[in-house]
Amino acid sequence: MYAILIAGFLVDFVFLSTVTTVVLFGLVSFWALREYITMTPTRRGDHRTLFWTFFLFTPLQYVLVGIGSFCFELYTTMIPVYASLFIPARIAISGDPKRFLERVAKIQAGLLICVYALSHAPALLSLELHKSTGEPWAGSRAGLLFYFVLLVQLNDVFQYVWGQLLGKH
Repeated sequence: MYAILIAGFLVDFVFLSTVTTVVLFGLVSFWALREYITMTPTRRGDHRTLFWTFFLFTPLQYVLVGIGSFCFELYTTMIPVYASLFIPARIAISGDPKRFLERVAKIQAGLLICVYALSHAPALLSLELHKSTGEPWAGSRAGLLFYFVLLVQLNDVFQYVWGQLLGKH
């Protein structure tokens, strides 16, 4: 599954458009958040909050990223500000006060890591890049995103290799 995902990213960077890249990262975010929430104990009062988290905040974040630098201020503040206010309010409305702060913190952490942080990778495609001399950068933004993903993958590979080589005593 992991190899298929990486191959999908490579094909996307080389052949497809910015919109498909944003959609692909959005699907990966949705999948990552689903896996995170699956491992996190939730209560019945959290289900409607999770519905809004999955089906409002996650797609809206990627729609704003897809629009581009026009909505930069909104997509950089929507989840840390508005979602962080909405999640505790929605859980409080559910009327289930048991372990309130723990539940809020776990949902917010998942949203910040799985959606907010990951959404900044395709946001690289809409950056206005300039050289140190002030002139616009002529390189490919898709190449920059590919380089970013390649470095992350190489980090995982080298960490595994060094762990195997030096981890044995």
